[in-house]
Amino acid sequence: MKLRILRFLDAAVEYAIYGVIFFIPISIALIGIFAGIAIVFFVIKKILSPDFTSLKANNVLFLFLFLFFAFMDLSLLNSGPLVAKSLKVLLIKWGRFPLFLWAIIDTFQDTRRVVKVVCVFLFSATLVGLTVFTQKFFGFEFLRSRVSWGYSSPSIGPFKNPNGLAAYLTCVVPIVLSFGLWDGFGYLKPNHGLVAKWKKVVVKLFLLLITAILIMSSFWTLCRGGWLGLIAGLIFVILVTNYHRIKKVFWPLFWSSYLFFAPLIGLALFFYHNRRDSYRFTLFHGAWGMIKEHPLLGKGIGTFMDYCALYTNNPGVYYAHNCFLQIWAESGIFSLLCFLLFVGYVFYRSIKVSLRMPKSLNFFLLTGLTAGLLGFLVHSFFEVHLYSFQLSFLFWVVLGLTVALSFSLDQG
Repeated sequence: MKLRILRFLDAAVEYAIYGVIFFIPISIALIGIFAGIAIVFFVIKKILSPDFTSLKANNVLFLFLFLFFAFMDLSLLNSGPLVAKSLKVLLIKWGRFPLFLWAIIDTFQDTRRVVKVVCVFLFSATLVGLTVFTQKFFGFEFLRSRVSWGYSSPSIGPFKNPNGLAAYLTCVVPIVLSFGLWDGFGYLKPNHGLVAKWKKVVVKLFLLLITAILIMSSFWTLCRGGWLGLIAGLIFVILVTNYHRIKKVFWPLFWSSYLFFAPLIGLALFFYHNRRDSYRFTLFHGAWGMIKEHPLLGKGIGTFMDYCALYTNNPGVYYAHNCFLQIWAESGIFSLLCFLLFVGYVFYRSIKVSLRMPKSLNFFLLTGLTAGLLGFLVHSFFEVHLYSFQLSFLFWVVLGLTVALSFSLDQG
């Protein structure tokens, strides 16, 4: 009886996470409901069967995550009269993600489930691409009935603004592209639920067509940070998938490619001047003012919007338009360093596993997930996606899947 209950709980967590992924661009309410179901059922499963293997196997990763949260806790010392708000942000906005991340890593150690996840991403992203096209050319968006800003205006798709759509596409396009680059379609047995051999070309063309649609959708957002993130992800896919051909020059190409992003980012920031969105620089100055006052522990988690006006002499409530600056301003340099070590460790292990693998399905899935995560973080230099309800779930889902798959393949 207990075994049946555990199987039910495991399946419930798995399909609840599928629900979160599918509804990321569609429904904020359903994201919260499915994430809540996943966390509650996962906790019950762990109470009935206290297996901490996935936690111990990723102890370095969770150590960095623990330190990140520990320094955010310490930032409450500087929150002053806003300590109640800081505590709420810490426990509710940030506090749900460690358990959610653990649930993903624990549930998706079976690599066959990761294939299902990518199929869910593919289906949801296809709907997003199609709704962007209908919005662009016919003036209606069928997922959330968003009003079009006009043919010549940036596309927003089912999101509230172009930056949200760009962030979603920046993360998802490399995943879909990598899946489409796999040559194994049609060579699996029919009982695997995939296409027969004679449909291989059709499936690959379909996936590449969807990729092209999503790239065009990203272009129509007119979001420069999103373009840079997408380019970073696509470069990663190209380099890693061709590793065995360019093995001798891989690392020089890899580092030179990404060092090239420094002037590109500077150029992108230059074009923010003398435009309406040049107000971002005012926010950057406000964030830097908070950092100079409390560089070690920050001004207090969740307080940026309350204190920023004091450092900019401008009214209004805004985010910093830079995830890394906002983390530093709110919770200090140690918190930011722990976050960078946390995501850096994920990239290190993922790249290490990818480069020693043959070009199997798992190789392409891991490459796509890692590239999507990289693109998301590059774009986060211009936005605060980790503070967005929808996009923060996107980040933690993709990060968790990357960790789960790289761990499973590293053990294999």
